Amino acid sequence: MALTAAQIGLQLEGEVIGDGSVVISGMAPADKARAGELTFAENAKYFAAAEASQAAAILISEPFVSTNKVLIRVPNARIALARALQIFFPLEQHPSGIHASATVSASAQIDPTAHIGPDCRVGARVKIGARSFLMGMKNRN
Repeated sequence: MALTAAQIGLQLEGEVIGDGSVVISGMAPADKARAGELTFAENAKYFAAAEASQAAAILISEPFVSTNKVLIRVPNARIALARALQIFFPLEQHPSGIHASATVSASAQIDPTAHIGPDCRVGARVKIGARSFLMGMKNRN
């Protein structure tokens, strides 16, 4: 997924400092960031590393200034980092229900919002909670 710095700033309720049209295609720690990625800096040491990285933008909450990176300033960079992770690495969506090839014990308790995948085995007295998902085997050898 690729978004502009302005779009990311809007989703994170942050202030974009610099070119908001810069395209961000992912995120990574400063020492692994590539061109076009967003990184994170919560203190001066990490900001220096982020500045020296290939990242295109840095997520910050401190009053840092950059001459070569787009900054996205937010009230709390750690919370914004967690939210940004969901933008670039969304959780897989699984439909509620039990796959036809799954085997579920009669005494098991499965929340209606849970997903039980192909070939899963749910034993006696097992409780599967809300929005849980069990990934089944797609190919067995």
